[in-house]
Amino acid sequence: MPVWAIMGYGNDRRPLFEDEYRAQTAAARAEFRSTWNGLKDRDREDWLRPAGFDMLPGKFNKLGKLRFKASSAQHRPLGFFGPGPNEFTFVAWATERDGKFDPPGIREAALERMEAIWQGKAKAYEFDFADIRR
Repeated sequence: MPVWAIMGYGNDRRPLFEDEYRAQTAAARAEFRSTWNGLKDRDREDWLRPAGFDMLPGKFNKLGKLRFKASSAQHRPLGFFGPGPNEFTFVAWATERDGKFDPPGIREAALERMEAIWQGKAKAYEFDFADIRR
């Protein structure tokens, strides 16, 4: 059974997704960890909605979103499979309501961040949220 490594988007100076994670409420961070822990040991084909994950449709179909509710909001951390084998890289934190993402344009920004990682213009840092102060 694969064990997925969790990665986070960043630049040469710092892991930026970690900052987005830290900016969330303690409840949102706890739900993120719980949802991730339910996925990390599953085959990719088993990452489905009941388990807290969906791939995005249309032009965003290379991106996936974690799905969970915390602090009265539907949280949707966005990411992609890669860049390495058995890695999932989170690139942006969003919320969603009635099919609309907040902040607006976050899916486009997530695509740009993903492409920047693939092109070597940004980095995917190992993200060990267990070591981050809650």
